[in-house]
Parts: sequence; structure tokens; C-alpha cells
Amino acid sequence: MKSRAVRIVAAPMCLALTLQSCASGAGEPSGTATVAATPIASDPSVLPSPTRLPAEQPDGQPDLGPFRSATLTVPDWGPTAGSGCSEGWITLTDGGQESNDQHRPVNVLSYVAVDVDHDGAKDYVAHLMCGEGPEAGGSQVVAYRLDGRELRPIGRIVGTQDGFAMMDHIEARSGGRVAVLVAKEYTDGGEETVPNQWRTYAWRQGRFRQVDGPTTFPAKSPAARLSVVPSVLTFRQIGSGFAGRMTVAVSNDGDVDVARLEIRLILPGQVQPAGADWAGCTTGPEETTFVCVVAGPRARSRISMPFTFVASDKPVPVDDEVGNGNHQVWITQRPPFGGQVLINDPDALIPITLP
Repeated sequence: MKSRAVRIVAAPMCLALTLQSCASGAGEPSGTATVAATPIASDPSVLPSPTRLPAEQPDGQPDLGPFRSATLTVPDWGPTAGSGCSEGWITLTDGGQESNDQHRPVNVLSYVAVDVDHDGAKDYVAHLMCGEGPEAGGSQVVAYRLDGRELRPIGRIVGTQDGFAMMDHIEARSGGRVAVLVAKEYTDGGEETVPNQWRTYAWRQGRFRQVDGPTTFPAKSPAARLSVVPSVLTFRQIGSGFAGRMTVAVSNDGDVDVARLEIRLILPGQVQPAGADWAGCTTGPEETTFVCVVAGPRARSRISMPFTFVASDKPVPVDDEVGNGNHQVWITQRPPFGGQVLINDPDALIPITLP
């Protein structure tokens, strides 16, 4: 996906032409600050043309390579898994084991290919989970070598039996190493929403050992702290149509950078994107939802994104009983993850003014 250009301003500076001006020497504007829309730069007498966006691609089934259909040996899950987790030799179909009354099924969530034992051949590292959710028997990351259709274990890299509650992401690193994102706490909101760390492991003297990354969790883990403030979306009439402009500002008041950020705009059905502000954006499952993935704000900085719109009919803002409706902005983090991300009110209403 092509990245959209964004403006990055380090705190505590104010955003010229984007955020409401603040006095010289004043601190960082609060999360409730008003954001002023950037004026429309095109010919004010010409209605902008709509910009056609590609459709957002739904999340597909992950590529599980040799783990989609194979036989393999599952190591012991350890005492924290409890009873009922399949161990030993099992057969996988579509990346998982058929469930039965005696055992929780084992599923492969993801894998990476890397030569962990330095024999010149690719090995396969799988993230295995017993059951599903917090009531499951746990998970473990295991390295295998492929022998025909059978995956023979080289060794277990790390698992919940090592004191971790989550390990949702694995990466192949140089030198045959494997990095695992680990967390001590469980949450169904995603591993990035709790304190997490990348720890790197390598095959040393017949077993996997940690060779890089922290070895303990600090009492206060670093985190990104995001908030979103949309400007007023002001429309003006041009001939028989309407043109509008707004800016979305996202602040990171924490001490962790955010690599990629998703901005999801929900707007009245009459509104369409216009102009050149939409590179790399898509249309969501609803035709009035627009999704943009941009470089996120670094620690203690703010980004701002301008958006231009056109409407053939006057937009009709609608609010429902719980204060939502058809004029909102939502933000969330996209992979890769590199630390905890806390979002203060991930959604905000977009004020709309009409002629």
C-alpha cells in the first residue's frame, strides 16, 4: 500500500494552520482542543471531482505453508496448560487438528521460515495454540525441520509455560534468530494493548536461548498514548454541489513510536472523497466509510492529515441515541507492533457545518 504523506510536528509545538493557535511558551494543547480546517486550495469557483478509491480488502485466511496439511510432533505444554491439550504426534488439516471429546484441538496461528540450526536448509517456526481464548491451554512457539510431509521438532523456543500470557507475533531475524512479541497479561483487545516486549531467541548448544531483548518487565512499561481530534468539516455550495475540507490530528503523548496508524472516516451517504489527499486509502465495507493507513506519530509528536470532500446533494448528518451516527473518525494501530498502545477515546464525532 502506498503511504500517504503526513505532517509530523514534535510536541510541544503547535500545528500551523491545523490546530487552533496557542500562545508562545504554552504547553501541549489538550485532547479536546479545536482543530481548524485547512482552507480548500483549489479554485473556489470549481467543484472538485470525486476521487474513486479501491475497495478495502477483507482479511483473508493466513498463509500457513507446510503447516496447512502435515503431521508433526507437539511438545509438552507444561503444567500451566492443564489437562486436555494434545501432545505428541498429530495430523493437521487446514492448519488445525480436528476437535474431539478427549483433547482441545491444536491450531497453527502463524509461521516463519528461517534456518535456525545453520545447516543450510530452511526450518519452520510455528506459533501453536491449544484451544481458543483465555480459557485455552496456552500457546508455544516451536521450530521444526521438514522431512517429506512430516515436521520433526528441533525444539520449543518459548511458551506460556515460561510465564507469558500472550505471544501473538513472531518474526524471522538475521543469523537464524527468531523474535517473539511476549506479554505477561492476557487481553482480548490484542497484545498491543498490554505491556509487551520483543525477545529474540537462537539455537545454542542444543536448545533455544534468549540472545536479545529485555529479560524482565519494568514496573511501568513504556507505551504510546494516542488521541484523535477532527476539525470541523465545513461545506460550501459551488453551483449545484457542495465542497468540504477537514483535518484529522492524532497526538502521541507517550514514549513509544507508532509505525502505522489506521484512520477510518464514517460520513453521510452524500459525501465522496475528492482531490489528491487520498493516496493509499480505500473504501470500507460501507460505501460511506473511508480507510487510510498512514505513518503513525512518533513519541511525543502529532501528525495531521487533510481531507477534501465533494457532495452532489447537501449532506445529512445523523446522530443516534448513544451519540454516534454517520459522522465519526476512528483510529487504531496496524502492525508492526513495537510496544503497548493506549488510545484515549478511539472515536470522535466530526462536526459538520452546512451552508
